[in-house]
Amino acid sequence: MTTVRAIRAELRAARLRSRPVQARRARNDKIYMVMLGILIYGGILVQAVRRMIAAPPVGPVLTNLPVAQWLFIGCAVLGLGLLIRALLVFGPVVAGGPFQFWLLSTPLNRRSLLSRRFWWMAVIATFIGGLLGLASSALLRADMAGKLLSTSIGAWMAAGLVAVCVLLQQSGRDGGRLSTVLTVTGVLTACSAVFVTPPVVELPVVVAAVVIPPIFAVIRAYQALDRLDRAALTCGADMLTATRVAVSWFDPGLFTGIAAARKWRRIGRVTSRPLPGIRYAAMLFADIRRVSRNRAACYVWAGLLLTPYAADRLIPAAFVPTVQLVMCTVAVAPFASGLRTICRSASLRRNLGGSDAGLHLIHLVVPFAMAVAWTLLTSPATGFALASVIVPIGAVGFAYRRATQPSFDYSGAAVDTPFGMLQPDLLRQLFRGPLLLLLLAAVQLYV
Repeated sequence: MTTVRAIRAELRAARLRSRPVQARRARNDKIYMVMLGILIYGGILVQAVRRMIAAPPVGPVLTNLPVAQWLFIGCAVLGLGLLIRALLVFGPVVAGGPFQFWLLSTPLNRRSLLSRRFWWMAVIATFIGGLLGLASSALLRADMAGKLLSTSIGAWMAAGLVAVCVLLQQSGRDGGRLSTVLTVTGVLTACSAVFVTPPVVELPVVVAAVVIPPIFAVIRAYQALDRLDRAALTCGADMLTATRVAVSWFDPGLFTGIAAARKWRRIGRVTSRPLPGIRYAAMLFADIRRVSRNRAACYVWAGLLLTPYAADRLIPAAFVPTVQLVMCTVAVAPFASGLRTICRSASLRRNLGGSDAGLHLIHLVVPFAMAVAWTLLTSPATGFALASVIVPIGAVGFAYRRATQPSFDYSGAAVDTPFGMLQPDLLRQLFRGPLLLLLLAAVQLYV
């Protein structure tokens, strides 16, 4: 029987025979871009890794090392729970249209067809996880042995995460229960670190519990590749395509639209009830009902309440209001979906009637109320300082600036820089909103 390696060799040869000049030129351009990226960004990465490794365990040591250690553990477990949901949305092993119709329909060994994609994902995840572990150990001012242990733990946790997601994809499960358990465990661990003084963590104790299970998970995931059906391989193709387009055009709205449509399709249907009131009152109740149906946003809003208290125990008090401002912005942003919908549809505004200012203001009521409540609940961390007054204003202002942003204009003048051609006007559009937060954060430092 023909092997996968022979099929790939024949495809490359056929591509060169059909378009020899164009194929060689495209190949040379791809090699050039890859080498340029490795030289520029790889050099920056190597320098950063060298500095993190050479950082001595002296200097400004964290005032609460056990708190920082357990916070890192809680954030790592919480991140694993969220990443399981995110990876299962994309696949993680994805097969596009040509690969699906021309190769998966053949009697070739499916494990051989998918093994390259799986191992590339595992290697990239291991590399990123190792970098995160090294960065966390550098922040904690660990010695060389601690840095090696933290790097290995992060690398194996990331590899095990990819393997577990592949196993869940093969079994047809969405990973909701596992993600919920890890998320709740991470939040509870962070809570205990913030409000209770925990003991110091000895890294060798957790090495066996973190490194050994991912090895078996990777082996099982590789064996399960030949049992991945077409439905499992193509479920995240649309999300992956939307992500690529959104990254290429710097427009996250291309991705969020498809993500929102998939979320509401998963919910299926809701009970339809008439809205009380007329005009602006009905719009306000519609925004409130939208919040009640968006449980994930409420969970994020509640989970981020811990961040100012954690910052109060780890960093100088002057920077706690800045953390409060940024986290409040992240917590309130999901509740401005009604405002974004109104701002992006001129036909909807004409059908609803009234002025644009009135429509904007009525859809800012719910985000402002959530921002004020979040600020009041986290103000004990800042001592109810005057800088906290800026927090709800900044969060709502950021949401308004991002929602009222017009469509991206790519026709601006480009400037040649060492990193390639850049459009200053495109950068201005990208920073619409973050610049407001930067200004308010600077004001907080002097209040």
